[in-house]
Amino acid sequence: MGERTDMRGKELVIGGTPLGIWLLAAPFVVYDAMLAPNFWNDVLMGVVVAALALYGALCAWRDRRVSIAAGGLLTLLGLWQVTRPFAVATAGPVPKWGDAAVGVLLAFLGGRVVREARTAALEQHAPNDVGGD
Repeated sequence: MGERTDMRGKELVIGGTPLGIWLLAAPFVVYDAMLAPNFWNDVLMGVVVAALALYGALCAWRDRRVSIAAGGLLTLLGLWQVTRPFAVATAGPVPKWGDAAVGVLLAFLGGRVVREARTAALEQHAPNDVGGD
């Protein structure tokens, strides 16, 4: 087995920060009206994703692992962001497909964070196989 690199909270920060900033900025840059149906959804999603990225930064700074729950929440938010534009009216095709694309990226990032956190937790609790035949 090769040596694994331990990302801790870095990938959540690296991936989550630009996605959170985009979700916060897109309603003001892309939409032509503040009252667009998906305006507040994107703003709230951007705040939550940015908060999760900040959590990842704190974990990296304190040399701690990101929790599985944080990755799970990010995955669920991504799945919501993918399906919401097709279930609820949007401001047009650009916000619709933009939200779906960001949702796919969030779901992928969340799944990756869950996998990394779960693998790290299993490695931490695995019995050490020292010595042997």
